[in-house]
Amino acid sequence: MEKQILEILLDLRGEMKEVRTDMKEFRSELKTTQADVRSIRSDLKTTQADVRSIRSDLKTTQADVRSIRSDLKTTQADVRSIRSDLKTTQVDVRSIRSDLKTTQADVKDIKETVNRIELSQTEDVITLLKVTKQHTESEFHYLNTRLTDIDKRVFNLENRMER
Repeated sequence: MEKQILEILLDLRGEMKEVRTDMKEFRSELKTTQADVRSIRSDLKTTQADVRSIRSDLKTTQADVRSIRSDLKTTQADVRSIRSDLKTTQVDVRSIRSDLKTTQADVKDIKETVNRIELSQTEDVITLLKVTKQHTESEFHYLNTRLTDIDKRVFNLENRMER
């Protein structure tokens, strides 16, 4: 049983590393998108709708991370239920990965939209996008912090199981 639990924990740790790698790739693509945003060429309403969609995806991702955190706390309290709790966590991690892929697709859509926005747009549009960028970076930092916390918790669980 302990060997199986350790295997599950190792699998989860590997998947968390993959998520972290995906998040680094996402961060790189986000920086590229930020440079492209400066060449705005589409109308503001479409851009705002895309930004709302990204915010919604990030909120969903935050909810998934909170669920993972709750599952890990339950795991610490009840070692016998660790197997089912870790399976639930793996499902949530896959959901996060799926949400990140969706977010990447949305970012590509924004990039295409931005290329269509006319050069004559006012400074208000640029200011709005900068504020949205700051919010997105804040949300991303929050998610990254949460995932790091989860990784630490999994590591602590592995250490406990080895003792």
